[in-house]
Formats: sequence, structure tokens, C-alpha cells
Amino acid sequence: MRLRFLMNSRKVLFLVWAVCFTLGFVAGAWIGPAITGMSDRRLAADRTPLVQTVSSADTTSVQGSSVESQLANKAPAREPETMTMPAEGRTVGAYGWYRDSIMDDWRFRDGLDISCAPGAKVAAALSGIVTDAARARDGGYSVSLKHAGGVNTTYVNLRAVWVDVGQQVAVGEPLGDIGAASSASGGVLRFTVECDGQSKDPAVCLGQRF
Repeated sequence: MRLRFLMNSRKVLFLVWAVCFTLGFVAGAWIGPAITGMSDRRLAADRTPLVQTVSSADTTSVQGSSVESQLANKAPAREPETMTMPAEGRTVGAYGWYRDSIMDDWRFRDGLDISCAPGAKVAAALSGIVTDAARARDGGYSVSLKHAGGVNTTYVNLRAVWVDVGQQVAVGEPLGDIGAASSASGGVLRFTVECDGQSKDPAVCLGQRF
């Protein structure tokens, strides 16, 4: 009887093993393709080349830079200009140190003093942009211009100013006029020149090309 029980137990275990094997085979046949498909799709996604997206703003910026570069390449080179005398008159004060006979001391003159007839026109010594047009400390008016190459010129003791700040002026274009009542200096124009922020002797700069 015991032997029969053992034989029956083996048959039951064999049947359980067969059922489990069959279920495992069926499950593998059903789940396997799904897992393989997911893996293939993941590999395909990993192998897909990255595409860089470019916004319309970036495209516009690139196109704008390209246009600016083309315009810069096509722009004609600037021709150097000769610095001209800003007004007709006689030089009464040279650039540099001088002894003031009235105050009895040494002073530095940062420009060229030009004695002009009343109503004489004061013109731009070089082409440039008006950076300042205001009342001078000693009376009258002053006009400052910015030129190419780091050059700046100033015209002091004007009776009237005919230009505005930000205005583009050509060489020889009138900036104003000068008269006997323009300032304490009478009809004397003070003409100063700076190159890269350094004061220069206008007498040396006149006739030079900038």
C-alpha cells in the first residue's frame, strides 16, 4: 500500500511539472515577442540621430548678422581728411605754457587762440558728429565734435551756435559765428584738439590727414 501511495505521488508530481512546463512555454511564446518588440523600438530610438531645433528668432539673428557682414564688406573705405583752419583770423595765442602778464603767473593754453572779425563763421575742421553744444563758463558758447580715428575738436567763445547735438557735419560746414560780445575773450576763438584723449597742439595738427 505504501508502494502504491508513492507511485501515485510521483504521478501527481509529474502531472504538476508537466502543467507548469506547458504554462511556462505558452507564457514565453506570448510575452517574448512583446518584449523583443519593445527592445527593438528602444534600440531604434537610441540610434535615431539628434536633430537640433532652430527657432525663428535664431534664424533671424543669423540672417541679420549675415546681412550686416555683407554690408560691412561692401561699405567703401573712408578716405582720410585734411584738418582745416576753423576760422579766418590771426593767431594771438599759441598752444602750451605762457606767462599771464595781468595775473603775473604761468598758465597752460590747451588750444589755439584765433582773433576773428565780428560775425566771422566758425567751421568744422574735420567731418564728425556734434557731441556737445552749450554755454561756456567764460561766456559765449562752445561746440565739440567727435571725428574718426579717436580725434575730438572743440570750438569755444562762439556768439551763436547753428548745430544740434547728434548732428552729422562735414568738414568746412559752419558751426556758428563769433563776435566781439561773444565772451570775455572778445572775438577770439579757442580751438582745441584731442587725439585718443590726449591734448594736442592744433598748429601741428592743421594740414595733417586724419
